[in-house]
Amino acid sequence: MNNDLKIFTVVVVEDEKLLAKNIAKNIEMVNPNFKVIRIESNGEDALAFIKEQTPNVIFTDIQMPVMDGIELVKHIAEYNNYIKCVILSGHDDFAYAKSAIEYGVFAYLLKPVNLDELSSLLKRLEQNFLSTHEMLESVGKPPAYNSEEIAGLIKKYIEQNYQKPIDLNLIADHFSFSPSYLTKIFVKYVHVTPSKYIQNYRINTAKQLLGDYTLTINMVANLVGYTDPFHFSKSFKQVTGVSPANYRDNLGKNRGPSGQGV
Repeated sequence: MNNDLKIFTVVVVEDEKLLAKNIAKNIEMVNPNFKVIRIESNGEDALAFIKEQTPNVIFTDIQMPVMDGIELVKHIAEYNNYIKCVILSGHDDFAYAKSAIEYGVFAYLLKPVNLDELSSLLKRLEQNFLSTHEMLESVGKPPAYNSEEIAGLIKKYIEQNYQKPIDLNLIADHFSFSPSYLTKIFVKYVHVTPSKYIQNYRINTAKQLLGDYTLTINMVANLVGYTDPFHFSKSFKQVTGVSPANYRDNLGKNRGPSGQGV
């Protein structure tokens, strides 16, 4: 990775000016790889800046004028899911802060911010960004995407890894989203759940492979990511209405006499 990719940009959104400056100072002090590029006092101004500059991380208070932190996080989730949001909250509004979990919030910090907790959080963020950058490089696209493009990246990831034992939780962990939030994004643009897309992609690939009579049905199952032949047969029938063996028989009838390996 290039050196310039090791600096992660931060926006602090907090209406108490002194507290905001203190948070910004502590972020840069405990981890020099994070640079605070802006401090805003309300969500509306912060959102306008975020859309211009696309920072890596947002640290936001909840109770603010014009637009509160929850609303800000919601807008950011709709705009660009690779921006990581950290919510700063006091004891009084911590329960309310948790309501933002559906928007893919990365973490919550209780005010006043503990430096050890902040340091640990920044390390987790750094590791997350580095692994995400490697993933994006592997699919040949630069970071900074909206929800629709992220759904496309998830599709591509599935299509490149369907032969492996992938599932919803593994994919969610790979993209650093909660399973529920990843599903919400995917269904919005692909119109099926990630789990259903995996199943359909595997079975459609299996249908093509079943036309190759040098492959046994068990071999086909393994080639499309199923280690259990019974599970493969059940899944195949669920999608196509027939078993793999019957599907292959039907192919043979349509094509005329042919050898078959089962």
